[in-house]
Amino acid sequence: MSIAATYIVDNTPTTYKSFIKSTTTKTESTNDFKDAIQESTVDVFKRRHPDHARHVEQQVRAGRAVRKKNGATNVATKEMTMEEYKAYFTALLDTIPYDSTRVNDVTTISISEKGWEQMKKDPDYEAWVLGYFVEDRSVRNPFFGWGNNDGIICFEHFGASIEEHHGEGFNKAAFKNDKPDKDDEEEEDWWIKRHKRMKKLLKEQVERTMKKDAAQKYALREEYARQQYLSSQRQHSFLTSGIPDSNTAPMTEGTATSIAVAAYTGTLDLFCNNITH
Repeated sequence: MSIAATYIVDNTPTTYKSFIKSTTTKTESTNDFKDAIQESTVDVFKRRHPDHARHVEQQVRAGRAVRKKNGATNVATKEMTMEEYKAYFTALLDTIPYDSTRVNDVTTISISEKGWEQMKKDPDYEAWVLGYFVEDRSVRNPFFGWGNNDGIICFEHFGASIEEHHGEGFNKAAFKNDKPDKDDEEEEDWWIKRHKRMKKLLKEQVERTMKKDAAQKYALREEYARQQYLSSQRQHSFLTSGIPDSNTAPMTEGTATSIAVAAYTGTLDLFCNNITH
């Protein structure tokens, strides 16, 4: 798999400062950066989405901190070849650690060629991508240590703007014994297609369950109304003749419970019969 399009990183922090140091021999001023682009795609996003501007600015600051920490504040990325830039950015990205509860996570990052070009010429967009991972990797896994917690597989996709970013996450355990024997690129497509298929299946299951539950509730209401009517008839018969009507036995607590249990069991059967599809 070519690093130009997609690469996989695990959550083991690695020091790449020596590599980054070799890329900082050529530097340029902040004004040179500003002259290289008319307007950052980050500024465009903040103008279009003012409700997210503050959060995005926090991510940009976090990304700048990553560059500063690694002595790469004024690296002349515009003078690099694209392959050099990809190696430089990957080295920066790999200095961002994961939270200790994410030791089992694996992340696949896909960046379009236009995305690489935008980051190379737009330092704020590059900082936003770095800051996104600073934030993402700091999130704790609340289920860590619960047993059978194999972590998650994350797919992160980036284009030439913040709006083009999207990500998906899958629990490893859910797919542990159902992984296709394909190369990495085909495997990613398989995961995405399976995720969409499972979402569709789950939606259908929920809809069927809701319909069945509604039918059960309707049946219970009808039975309750019938029992109320029979009870009224028995009371009328007793008051008028003093003899209870033996043909109209009331619904006992056990009968009501049986109906409720049947509804619950039916719902469980619905999920059990379809969960392996």
